[in-house]
Amino acid sequence: MSKTFGLALMLEAEDVVAKILAILLAIYSVHALAKFGFFFVLSYRRRREALDRAYAGKASATKIADAVLLVFAIVLAGLLGIRGADHLSFLTGLLVGMTLIQIYFHQFCVPLSDNEAPKPPSSPIKIMSYAIQAKPGRPWKELVVIACLLIWSLCGVLRQYGLLP
Repeated sequence: MSKTFGLALMLEAEDVVAKILAILLAIYSVHALAKFGFFFVLSYRRRREALDRAYAGKASATKIADAVLLVFAIVLAGLLGIRGADHLSFLTGLLVGMTLIQIYFHQFCVPLSDNEAPKPPSSPIKIMSYAIQAKPGRPWKELVVIACLLIWSLCGVLRQYGLLP
């Protein structure tokens, strides 16, 4: 196999990986935006009923989902590594995302009322989940920034692959 042919195959494989990554990120971005929408479309009563069902008698409701999301995050990072990433852009995005999530959670520092609080057994994450559902608009500034960054990035990805003008 010639060097030119091998390089062509490698470049083609990187292009396929980039397209797969773009598709996964587009789907994940739309999912994240839709998830924000549920905070404001569904009533507190309906969100609370869903939370009560998920936590029914447990201190945690997301162990399996968290494991799946961790694997998904590793897959996305791996695909990005194969495709090639600008380290400055990646690090900026990572740190901005971590900072936004941290200050998002800090907005839930007000104690819950008795009718907003979860039934035992309680855990810090369970209390946080109930606080978020009780007042999802409390971190409105962080939600606006996250939504704007998601939309901006999604449009950039779609434009890069010719799906937007």
